[in-house]
Amino acid sequence: MRARVRQRGASMSGARWRAYGEGGIYVDLGLEEARDRAARTHAAAAVLRETLRETPGKHAAEVVVGAGVLVVVGLEAEVGEDDSVARAVAAAVQAAWATPAMPMPMVQAAQAPRESGTRLHTLQVVYDGPDLAEVAAAAGMSEEEVIARHTGAEVVVELLGFLPGFAYCSGVDPRLVLPRRSSPRKAVPAGSVAVAGGFTGIYPRTSPGGWWLLGRAVGVTLFDADREPPTLLAPGDRMRFVRVASAPVTALGARQEGLTGQTDGVTETPAVEAQAGEMQAQDGRAQRPAALGAIILLSAPPGATVQDGGRPGQLARGLPPSGPLDAETHGAANAAVGNARDAAAIEIPLGSMEMQAIGEVVVSVDGAPAVRLADGERLQVPAGPAAVRYLAVRGGVDVAVQLGARATLAAAGLGGLGGRPLRRGDRLPVGGAEEGAGEGNARAQEEAQEGTQESAPARGAEDGGSVRRSDDAGAVLVVTPGPHVDRFPEGALDALCAGVFRVSRLGDRVGVRLEGTRVPRVGPDLALPSPMIRGAMQVTTDGTPIVLGPDHPVTGGYPVLAVLGRTEQARFARMRPGNEVRFALKVSVSMAVLLA
Repeated sequence: MRARVRQRGASMSGARWRAYGEGGIYVDLGLEEARDRAARTHAAAAVLRETLRETPGKHAAEVVVGAGVLVVVGLEAEVGEDDSVARAVAAAVQAAWATPAMPMPMVQAAQAPRESGTRLHTLQVVYDGPDLAEVAAAAGMSEEEVIARHTGAEVVVELLGFLPGFAYCSGVDPRLVLPRRSSPRKAVPAGSVAVAGGFTGIYPRTSPGGWWLLGRAVGVTLFDADREPPTLLAPGDRMRFVRVASAPVTALGARQEGLTGQTDGVTETPAVEAQAGEMQAQDGRAQRPAALGAIILLSAPPGATVQDGGRPGQLARGLPPSGPLDAETHGAANAAVGNARDAAAIEIPLGSMEMQAIGEVVVSVDGAPAVRLADGERLQVPAGPAAVRYLAVRGGVDVAVQLGARATLAAAGLGGLGGRPLRRGDRLPVGGAEEGAGEGNARAQEEAQEGTQESAPARGAEDGGSVRRSDDAGAVLVVTPGPHVDRFPEGALDALCAGVFRVSRLGDRVGVRLEGTRVPRVGPDLALPSPMIRGAMQVTTDGTPIVLGPDHPVTGGYPVLAVLGRTEQARFARMRPGNEVRFALKVSVSMAVLLA
């Protein structure tokens, strides 16, 4: 059928809402041009949070703030037209358009309890950025005037996004409002102070980026997983920049540099520099007693990480959910050794891995029957037909819990082993039975098989285990319409569903590009940062789709045409580079309120 999305919901000067994936809503408050956009948006967010909290069954939903946009994720059911969620959205829109809008300090008082109150931050900046002269030329002023205008404004943190710790600050001098660079840099140094799109911000760690660099902040750490709260800046906080003379380049975020980063809609993975042969966790804890066992990695492919169930519910703090690419297979591997399905295991993408047991350990690959390995015995996990495999060990991989999970988020240096991908020589401690225990632990203990030879693969490892034996090549994946369909010409969803795509090699846990059919687009990228979710399909300016993964940026600049549901996300994760994929549009009873 030919799909056409109709804007629904309360309408006040362009306000509208749409479904956004499974159990999600995208609310555009119609405030793109409003001077008090930040205050109005946060007032609406406070009302929406409170209304959902008072609505039976909806209290667990998370409200994420964008620039004039609210996104609700984690609802228990699909969105209908006249249910309690629709009434909550209508109340939020009404609050956004109340006159006058609450000032930001009052908004903060009205919101759910925060980890920090509204504060004024004074940040020291060395104005020696590589783009200073170009910004001055574009603005028609001298470099000194650019600096004076940047330091002369008191800006407000409107939202968190992009990277953990990155704050979009509005209130920039109008003459410093510039579009993003046409050619993003592959590596922007940590601490860089930049402007773009009417915002100013500070890069919390080295990453790709497309903003104009004016200088570098010194003496401040924007994100620290061991600090509470981990983010220095919070929505509603105010900030002033003070010019200082030259200062050490490493003052900001020095211990966080060199790991995976991503830009709005662009995926990059810089090389990881780290010491090889590490024999203990880099989280500062002592090694676990040998009696509990451990595994040592004799080889590991690029991008192998420790993943558990992830950190859902922290998008508002600037943290993506992380967790396994393929939750189904990850859970099956854990269940086979008697763990809870969301226990920490090793994710192995696009390659083989070899490990050695320290003490006796029980393992499973992809949910195949468990195998008991004696002290010193080796296990070879070959590359399988699917793009990702999972090695689970009874008791779970016992790395430190950070911000509620053991999952690795390399973009923040968070979780796993030192917040980085795994490598040869890493020693991973194994938890006790009570730490990884799940239903069926005793049964798995009885069924575990003794290893019989060195380097023998676990039973079932060669054929992909019990969950699946293929990479879903040529699959048809079901999508729902995204929140930005009006950014595309009529028939774009039909073109998406009629096209044939290939999984690109340009991809990782942040997102995967699709090659082949180009999706038609009209107009520029999004003018303002928009909240992103896992499974969202962004479309670049040249028509290339990007499917966002579990480590996706919390905000993005490319419009979202469609969204993959949770089951389809796992199927997509199994596809190897070069596999063909097609898409089909889902039309359900509740979606009928959004499709005409």
